[in-house]
Amino acid sequence: MKIIKRDYLNTLISVIGTPDIKVITGVRRSGKSKLLEEFRSYIKENIKNANIIYINFNSLEFENLKEYHELNNKKKK
Repeated sequence: MKIIKRDYLNTLISVIGTPDIKVITGVRRSGKSKLLEEFRSYIKENIKNANIIYINFNSLEFENLKEYHELNNKKKK
């Protein structure tokens, strides 16, 4: 992991538990998804009973969730 990415990861880790909405922005292919993958790994390893929902919209597995009605139906189940 590059130093810059580690700094961003540490920033995300430092705001865990705060009520603020966290927004990650950047140009295409700048590493936003990789940063979130690292953050998800950190949470899984360090926070007991964490509730993580991971949806990769580039995967065909989640193709049906691209329509908001189906996503809302999944939430109710």
